[in-house]
Amino acid sequence: MPGDARRTDGPLTFLSEFVRSPVATAAIAPSSRRLGELMLRGVDLSRVRTVVEYGPGTGAFTRLVLRGLGEAGNTSAKLLAVELNERQARALPERCEHDDRLEVVHASATDVRALLRDQDEGGMDLVVSGLGWPSLPGRVRDTIIDETAELLRPGGSFRTFGYHVGLLFPGAWKFRERVRARFEAVSISPVVWGNLPPAFVYTCDAAPEGV
Repeated sequence: MPGDARRTDGPLTFLSEFVRSPVATAAIAPSSRRLGELMLRGVDLSRVRTVVEYGPGTGAFTRLVLRGLGEAGNTSAKLLAVELNERQARALPERCEHDDRLEVVHASATDVRALLRDQDEGGMDLVVSGLGWPSLPGRVRDTIIDETAELLRPGGSFRTFGYHVGLLFPGAWKFRERVRARFEAVSISPVVWGNLPPAFVYTCDAAPEGV
């Protein structure tokens, strides 16, 4: 029923999904609005054609992207949300009010190349991600990073975040090494202490056209 998704779209649902499937969910609570706004800072949403989201979860970033596209007057862009957690994938369209610009697929982000081909898209202008990079197997992490770098259109941007506490894990530093090797420019924001847990944003940009 329509109300069910709204009643379960919150921290308790996120925590229960993490307990049920920690690798697929990767976080214990939805990302804060402040973190979401920082993820999109500086992105010209009026110009993007294809946005891909890895691990949308309960849709905190998804809704911000869709709202931003609307405010930018961009009526032609599409948002492809790739969610490994089947329950979250099923619930996301309703949480986003069945927005026509949103396509949700239950799949792994490692399949992004095939998913774009299925959508008749040759590349991506913007990628946002809620994946828990330190918890991913190294081969999976590196495949997603490499495919993202190769599929981003010139001037495109890959935005993701890391938890401050996650820096205790080797996978977080392996992620940093990989994105710095694969993207033209990588920057790291200050910590958003109001997020649970505190987090920071990675901005990984592809080289502009002609460079």
